[in-house]
Parts: sequence; structure tokens; C-alpha cells
Amino acid sequence: MKTNAFLTELTEELELEVSLQTNTKFKDLEDWDSMGAMVLIGFVSDNFGITLTGDDIENLSDVQSLIEKIGITKFSE
Repeated sequence: MKTNAFLTELTEELELEVSLQTNTKFKDLEDWDSMGAMVLIGFVSDNFGITLTGDDIENLSDVQSLIEKIGITKFSE
């Protein structure tokens, strides 16, 4: 998946009013809460077949760390 498409789709999935960037910190998002974390878990599972845990979510610092958790090889510019 192209990184830009990933950012756009994830922004839409989380119903954010701001566009995500790779350096966006999840905890800085106004709408970030447990429901957002559940949506993120479902999005990653549906699109990449990877199951994130609560600990995974807690350890994510920004969108780039999510991309690295999924696997950088699954993304292209």
C-alpha cells in the first residue's frame, strides 16, 4: 500500500478532521480515545492481517511507529 493512501484511509477511518502525517502523535489527536484505538486495530487487521494488542497501541508513539509495527516493506512511496 502506498504510504499516502494509508494515511488518507486511516484518517477517514478514524473520522479525523485533520490529515494524518507520519509524524502525527496519536495521543496528540483531539479525538484519540479507546474507540479510536479499536478502530485502528480493526483497520490494521482488515488491511494487513496483523492483530495489534492493547500493549501495541500503548507503545505506538506516532504514525511512523505504526508503519514500522506493521512492517515497512508493506508500504511504498
